[in-house]
Amino acid sequence: MKLLKEYKLYYNNIMQTPIVSILICTYNAENTIVDTINSCLNQTYQNTQVLIHDDQSKDTTISLIKSLNNSKITIIDSWKKLWPYWWLNFLLDHAEWEYIAIQDHDDLWMSTKIEKQIQFLESTSWKDFVWCGTRTRMCYEWDDTYFDYYLGEENYYTLHPSLVFRNQWHRYPEDRVYMNDAYFQKIILCQWEKKIYNIDETLTIHRIKSWAENYSYQRFTYNLSTFKNIFTLHPIRYWICIIVWETMRKIMYPLFHKIGKWTWIDQAERIPFQLQWYKIEKYNNKKLKNLGLQ
Repeated sequence: MKLLKEYKLYYNNIMQTPIVSILICTYNAENTIVDTINSCLNQTYQNTQVLIHDDQSKDTTISLIKSLNNSKITIIDSWKKLWPYWWLNFLLDHAEWEYIAIQDHDDLWMSTKIEKQIQFLESTSWKDFVWCGTRTRMCYEWDDTYFDYYLGEENYYTLHPSLVFRNQWHRYPEDRVYMNDAYFQKIILCQWEKKIYNIDETLTIHRIKSWAENYSYQRFTYNLSTFKNIFTLHPIRYWICIIVWETMRKIMYPLFHKIGKWTWIDQAERIPFQLQWYKIEKYNNKKLKNLGLQ
């Protein structure tokens, strides 16, 4: 398989028609998966394939994906339940082309996202930038509000569902469950001080579920591996804030649940961004609310 992939990458370079492999891991995403996949298929950049792994969903996720009946989509079923990053590596092993794009099963892309990222990556040296992210619209489900999140033009990080990177045999670490995507970005992709370029345009839409129920929020545990991850990835001021914040989540959120104050959880989740002067705004109308756009 490795030799076949190398041949395809070589052929792709000669033909100057880079193809993007879009990777999606799904689980119980029947309410969002069709919109998510359509936002990937309806890109102005059409040289794409979509590789999907479903982690034994108990709802209609798989049947909805199959109902799209699109030749660009390949479904890879699960034979056991594992962490999503293990399955991302599995999809990376099946990704045949020059570029990789990561998408979450409930997020959306603007139609020009991939085109603009490939244009940038094709015009710059891999020695300077290993991948490309975008400004991301963070959409709160509980009260139909949003803010635009931007990590700066050059950084070691971007929002995970916004990234596109060159297919150079990089793999996610499988021995970590907390901040795995951040570790992958800074330590693996940005080794030797390479950087991520973030396009200053809102091209990615990230849905934030009510009551802090996004899957990634459940991974913090008090163990040596978690703290080593935090210390490795961030300067001292930032990792102190992270530990304080995650401790508050562990203590306060169960209490809010117990007394029935679920909206307090959503309000608390916004505090770090509001402290950074991000402005929380309302959607203008219901039609655009569905896309998280204004």
